Amino acid sequence: MTLLRSVVCSPSGINQPNVTTASPRGLARDTRTMAVGTVASRITGFLRTATLVAVLGVGGVRQAFEVSNALPNSLYDLLWGGVLTATLVPVLVQARAKNEDEAYAQRLLTLVLLALTGLTALAMVAAPTLVRLYSTTTDPAQLDLAVAWARFFLPQILFYGVSAIVGAILNTRGRFAAPVWAPVFNNVVVITTLALFTIAPGPQAATPASLSISQRLVLGVGTTMGVVAMTAALLPSLRASGFRWRIQLDLQGMGLRRLGRLAAWTFVYVAATQLAFLILTRLATGVDQLPQYVTALTVWQFPYAVVAVSMITALLPRMSRHAVDGRLDLMRHDLDRGVRLSAVFIIPAALGLVVLGQPVAVALFAHGRTTTAQADQIGSVLAVFALGLLPFSIYQLQSRAFYARSDTKTPALVQVIVSTTLVLVDVAASVTLPAHNRIYGLAAGLVIAYWVGAAVTTLLLRRQLGSSRDTRPESHSGTPHSTIGALGRMTAAGLVGAATAAGTAATLTPQLPTNWTGAAIVVALASVADVVIYGTVLLLLGVDEAKWSWRTNRAAATHQNGPSF
Repeated sequence: MTLLRSVVCSPSGINQPNVTTASPRGLARDTRTMAVGTVASRITGFLRTATLVAVLGVGGVRQAFEVSNALPNSLYDLLWGGVLTATLVPVLVQARAKNEDEAYAQRLLTLVLLALTGLTALAMVAAPTLVRLYSTTTDPAQLDLAVAWARFFLPQILFYGVSAIVGAILNTRGRFAAPVWAPVFNNVVVITTLALFTIAPGPQAATPASLSISQRLVLGVGTTMGVVAMTAALLPSLRASGFRWRIQLDLQGMGLRRLGRLAAWTFVYVAATQLAFLILTRLATGVDQLPQYVTALTVWQFPYAVVAVSMITALLPRMSRHAVDGRLDLMRHDLDRGVRLSAVFIIPAALGLVVLGQPVAVALFAHGRTTTAQADQIGSVLAVFALGLLPFSIYQLQSRAFYARSDTKTPALVQVIVSTTLVLVDVAASVTLPAHNRIYGLAAGLVIAYWVGAAVTTLLLRRQLGSSRDTRPESHSGTPHSTIGALGRMTAAGLVGAATAAGTAATLTPQLPTNWTGAAIVVALASVADVVIYGTVLLLLGVDEAKWSWRTNRAAATHQNGPSF
């Protein structure tokens, strides 16, 4: 459930474009490059999820799969991944500034391989205990199936670690394409695996108790091979960057004590996140609703992944460089620009999902073993999730400003607040709501938690970096506009667009079939109406990001100077 890469010198020492300037066009070009790969990744991810829902449905087999597949992600994040994803890029940027990144990366990669190999072995032995920790289902066959699959999936821990290290090395060398395209290989392998699952010997409408050995093996081996393929896809780009890995057992000079101090607070962050996930998983499996939650969450992540993740990936090395140079004004400008560029796309997506969540889910998932009624429930959960899309994106983006300054304590403490809020709301929902409606309360817990997180990080960053007023020459209006004011105008435009989409859907739905084809037509036409009205109102309200995006895209098409966001 965790979601999360400026251009510096090339390995040969030839200078690449400078990243210390905070040009919005430079940031947008980096983001556009990664967004293309992220779109491909998320589209294939959609196909993967849709295939998974069609083949496994939302019953006991699917829930066993989700529990066992969550284990390597959770353990990796808890025991190592948080350190890699949150602290490595700033550390590598600083090492590169001293021309020491090659030796540092060699030692770090060796350390990760050794540590994660041992962690993987221990996790495989403890698989039964881990499954019972995360699942509260009363079906013994489902638990046994989850344990069997967990032993296939837990080796993914090692490959996640290698991917994180290689991705960080590539990003600090200005190579953003491979890390965002690599998940496509994972998705393709898993989709192929699911296709093979349908023709493997065994019952078509399988239950946890009736699943054949062949079906277990196909899905167990194929899912892990997807992660292996994702890791392997990074290696050609790593080699092209000039990096050659050699085993380095000498860990002196790595600054492990400093890294440990940074990692200590990062561990608090990850521990708080994973504890909340553990409680959520137990609550959802107790009423057999984890598949619906996870499926809705996958769709909800798409706008964030396409826009905000790409923005974060481009911003973190850039803000880290500004922090090294002591340029907090450039950090503030980059962060404000990132929030506004993200929000101009995130806001209409969120409001659109609020009104179109049900037809979106039916169009995507009402196939195979998933009925229209089950897909409709997924859509209702998605509509609740959508209310938290903007604060979640802002929270994740702003948290990186602390990491860029090597401050892991502040985001850790904020995450404790976020996770505590989520747990309190989820537990309250589980106590007060009937079982069949409990999933909506669990979704609301995530929404409320990230509104709290966005509010707290905004308050803290205003104290550290100053107020957010865009007065730099790059501001196209020539007058200062607060980020809050810009978000307000975007929200007003988004509400008008969403109302148009809702009216379009209400008009079309009675005239169309009540299956996935009718839902797909509704989504397509209502979305077009939403986008047209939203864009028009944005321009009428004078939102700078809308005008700037139009100008740069038109210039790119005319002069062919390369892509820009």
